[in-house]
Amino acid sequence: MVAMAVFFGEMQHLDHPTTMPAVVTIEKGVIRLASGRTQLGEWKLYQVVIRERDAESVTFRADDEELILKLKEHASFLAETEAYRRNEGRAARQRTHEAFRKEPEGPTLGEEIREDVTREVSSVVEEAKELFGMVKVGPPLWIGLAVFILGVIFLPSLIIGLVFLVGVVAIAVGAIAHSDSNIALKLPGDLTPTRLVAVGAILLAVGLLLLLIR
Repeated sequence: MVAMAVFFGEMQHLDHPTTMPAVVTIEKGVIRLASGRTQLGEWKLYQVVIRERDAESVTFRADDEELILKLKEHASFLAETEAYRRNEGRAARQRTHEAFRKEPEGPTLGEEIREDVTREVSSVVEEAKELFGMVKVGPPLWIGLAVFILGVIFLPSLIIGLVFLVGVVAIAVGAIAHSDSNIALKLPGDLTPTRLVAVGAILLAVGLLLLLIR
């Protein structure tokens, strides 16, 4: 198993207003940039310059070209590239030619599995926390909860079945979108594959809880 991080969003050239879909993958110190099915480039992370531009975007410089990347999982992308992010001053003092670079020893299979699982679990947990933080306390919430509780009381089998069904579908679609960038790019708004998986996990947990207390 190979630990790979995938990020979805938009990109544009620094000097041009047109935006286009972007898929960024990071795997074993290599960053790849694509748009749809078109591969735009592949670089070692130490060969590119990545800087945070604002709370939603970064600048990405490679091969004397500079782009603006606006990714749905902005914070996760910064965390993934933190060890490699650098400025031009420091880059000028480094020997970055391949001939001077000693390739790091690869992790063992067990380490790769732990790293991959830890990353995926952490990202899902962070998405779940963010989803709970988006819930606004007020009359609509209480009305919705009241309707849900009444449904559980009078139609328990139907409600629990629907919760499990939607949860399984959300996880399945999220997993498929995570492996197919074309599907991920079609997800509406700020919805990401990881967020779909988080929604599915929450619903399955709710369904299990309802089964236990039924």
